[in-house]
Amino acid sequence: MSEQHDGKQAMAAAHKTLLSRRHFLQGTAGFASLLAMAQLATACAPAAPAAPAGEAAAPAGDAAAGAAKAGGRLVFAAETIGDSLEPGLWTGFGTINVIDNLAGYLTRPNSQNKFSVEAEPFIAESWSISEDGKTYTLKIRQGVKFHDGTDVDANAVVRSLTRQVNPEDPSYVEGLYMHSAYTKNRASISAPDAETVMIELTAPDVTYLHRLYHPSAVLISSKSLDELGPKINTNLVSCGPFKIGRYTPGAEAQLVAFEEFYEGRPPLDEVVLRGYPDEGAMLAAIESGEVNFAPYPPSSAIPRLSNTEGMTVLPGEPIISLFLSNCMLNPPLDNRDVRMAINYAVNRDNLIEAVLYGLGQQPATIISPVELGYDPAYEEMSKQDLAKAAEHIANSGLATPIPITLSFENNRFWPQMAELIKSDLEGVGFAVTLDPQDAGAYWDKVFGGNVQLGMNQRSLWTPDPDDKVVLLQSGESTAKTETGIVTALPEYSKKMDELIIAGRSEYDSDKRVPIYQEIQQMLVDELPYVMLAYYKKPAVLANNVQGLPVGGTSNERIFVQQVYIG
Repeated sequence: MSEQHDGKQAMAAAHKTLLSRRHFLQGTAGFASLLAMAQLATACAPAAPAAPAGEAAAPAGDAAAGAAKAGGRLVFAAETIGDSLEPGLWTGFGTINVIDNLAGYLTRPNSQNKFSVEAEPFIAESWSISEDGKTYTLKIRQGVKFHDGTDVDANAVVRSLTRQVNPEDPSYVEGLYMHSAYTKNRASISAPDAETVMIELTAPDVTYLHRLYHPSAVLISSKSLDELGPKINTNLVSCGPFKIGRYTPGAEAQLVAFEEFYEGRPPLDEVVLRGYPDEGAMLAAIESGEVNFAPYPPSSAIPRLSNTEGMTVLPGEPIISLFLSNCMLNPPLDNRDVRMAINYAVNRDNLIEAVLYGLGQQPATIISPVELGYDPAYEEMSKQDLAKAAEHIANSGLATPIPITLSFENNRFWPQMAELIKSDLEGVGFAVTLDPQDAGAYWDKVFGGNVQLGMNQRSLWTPDPDDKVVLLQSGESTAKTETGIVTALPEYSKKMDELIIAGRSEYDSDKRVPIYQEIQQMLVDELPYVMLAYYKKPAVLANNVQGLPVGGTSNERIFVQQVYIG
């Protein structure tokens, strides 16, 4: 743990250095879009020094780019491909992967793999931030083209970032909800001229530049919005390194190299993203060579794939937090002793070894080891303790066995994990009914407040603890229905809101650390979530696939701009 603690201190120091120059960033980042947030830091190593103000640090992918061979086809096995590419209403990680490689965003992840509060320039080539942290003035890169040949300018940016909340826009569709990451805190957005976008926030947000590369913040051609309206959901016209060649909703997307991409044509001719909702079919496709990259391989097949000739299996960082959700709207989860009993009953070692095949580690709270404010001391709460579980069952005042329903998505490792959790809970006095659901039906139940005990995960799209603790903010559906803390624990919810806002508004990382430690203490006090593991999600790739940012598989943001077939 000492190495992790040292790394955390180094990352905090890097934060502070970077923030001293936050009021002005200028420069051109090379090929940063290939780099993913999952590798923004190694948990046990100090962060690299920040580049001086006004200078762009050398992109990590330059060496690979120099050796890249033009041509080739990457076949990308996704869990599923959604029925729509609408950025405000997508489903499934495979759809995100399609959008990310079509997309131009104002900003993009940090190219130096540092856990940093600063994003890098993309379509916005520079920006300034007001002293109060509420006004962002972004300069739009000149000469950038959308895939239809039209120019990217400030007016197109403003329209892209407002169409989802503007019923007057011809592309508006009722119920577009994915935009909240960058619109909730926005007071206004305007284009003073063709090269400038000005965004006014209602409150400071240290993570806001990262929110501008949320998948729903993709920049879209105004011409396509006018001509296609809601039908952009099958023909998304952006300004990234690839453009749509063919899209079969629910099955497959073919992307082709965009010759006029401002940073240069990507090495690959074609990227095919194909959905494999059946794990057996995905495994067969990997082993047959039908696909050469699988960022969502069946965890049960990892030992086998590790010994497959011509393939490499690479684990990710412990970024993905896996947890049970306790909906306090529904008895018996409104009983704190019941929640505590569940926590102490679960054998995490068994879950990590038997279900994740060793690709995980003991959790502390929802904040993972690579995040600011992480404290390994909270791991004690995640150790199985049957005596404490029995004590809390007795203190609950409920007759045993206590009936409870465990709901979960009927895919990936969730069913096997649910079976083991059922066994653990029944061993201490619960009677558990398993409730497997397809993904859509499961989340309908969760957001309807109709789940007792649920299962969920949270990765790290924004390289900041706010990206995870925001689940507990009162305005979020998760706080209203998944845990129900807004209704069940109003004073607790109010205090949680105050801390989340304080952490998000504070630009001094040293001052942020105690805020997130207090949030973690509140989490273990009431257990709206019971932690299961930090998952080191692996990726499988053919040995001739080069330049791939494999770490990005840990947070589902996978950019293939510099990938080539060697």
